[in-house]
Amino acid sequence: MSNRWLYVLPLVMLVIMAGFFAYALTQSRNPADIGAPLVGHKAPAIDLAPLHDGGARLTSADWQGKVTVVNFFASWCAPCLAEHPLFLRLKSEGVRLHGINYRNKPEEAKAWLARLGDPYERIGADPEGRAGVEFGISGVPETFVIDKVGTVRLHLRRPLMPDDVNKTILPLVKELSR
Repeated sequence: MSNRWLYVLPLVMLVIMAGFFAYALTQSRNPADIGAPLVGHKAPAIDLAPLHDGGARLTSADWQGKVTVVNFFASWCAPCLAEHPLFLRLKSEGVRLHGINYRNKPEEAKAWLARLGDPYERIGADPEGRAGVEFGISGVPETFVIDKVGTVRLHLRRPLMPDDVNKTILPLVKELSR
């Protein structure tokens, strides 16, 4: 009779583990919940080689004096492809855009931009992902709005959507540009 609990113990453990898994599955996981620790702080100092031959280096000095949208992208990133037309639109609206080509072969990124259009004023190459670490990105695409003095004012950890452009980025750029 004292050995019966040995037969029940695995079933009890299974029920307890199933409860933990069920609880974990019911919790919503949203990348936005990670937070944006740079918002309200100075953008990291970077100095990146240009993606295009003969282009200028992309440094943190490039976003001094004018509101700038900085986008981390890669040609292998499907969400980057989906959001790309919105960056072309931002460029047509006069928004200053800088790109950081994240962990991507330069020739692939150049071909991708040649095919889709290049909305960026400058593009820095980040083949090892060091600038991504400095900015605290969790993947691509991620987008930052940096004000005239180099302070991060917005960080989106997801692909842009039309509402982001219409209701968040354009109004923020307009407000910060005054």
